[in-house]
Amino acid sequence: MKDIINSIYKYSKTKSNKNKMKKLFNSNVFSRNNYSTISERTFMGFIAGFISYGLFLTFLTASFMADQPAPSFWFRIGVGLILPLIGCFISMSDNFSLSLFGYHLIVIPLGLCLGPVLSIEYATVQNAALLTALITGVMGVCGVIFPDFFKSIGGFLFYSLLALVIISLLGQFIQALRFDFIHYIAAGIFSLYIGYDMYRASQIGRTVGNALHIAVSLYLDIINLFLSLLSIFSSDND
Repeated sequence: MKDIINSIYKYSKTKSNKNKMKKLFNSNVFSRNNYSTISERTFMGFIAGFISYGLFLTFLTASFMADQPAPSFWFRIGVGLILPLIGCFISMSDNFSLSLFGYHLIVIPLGLCLGPVLSIEYATVQNAALLTALITGVMGVCGVIFPDFFKSIGGFLFYSLLALVIISLLGQFIQALRFDFIHYIAAGIFSLYIGYDMYRASQIGRTVGNALHIAVSLYLDIINLFLSLLSIFSSDND
């Protein structure tokens, strides 16, 4: 990540590239789908870098919270849900600095909530992490190879995720809505979302702003897939 930041800084210092950099960091991630300022390899490198940076911050924050008691329900709602949601909206900004700030509002609060979760048996966490990495790689490739399929399921994924969120929230209050198999459904939805977001990455303009936007989406897919798998493995061990 440091090398990426340094390369951006050096690039921006050359007089002939100042106007290009202004466009680079202020390009709208929604409307400029055909506007590219960087190569495909660099674009994918930025996406991977942003995701790695976000995951690093999340698990670094979680490591400081590992010995703390499990957070209360309202802490999880406020810090683990509301702050990341605000971060998601801010990260959609066409201003790169503001988008990056929004990204931090997602990855750090989630780390605060994940700390006690990751304090469970090491083998369980390791298995969930390895399977998450494997699924991410496979679905990422599929998203590029089968664009028509993932394009066709965008609406289905959105409504499936919406239903999943509603049932999960209601399950906090209604015992009858707490289903063990919901973790398998969640894992399936977020696995498909990884492919869908990689499909999106192959269709939009290659800019740093778009790379961050895609990275935010993929980060959320990956972290939610990991948590779903962790719940599955933890249930199997009980």
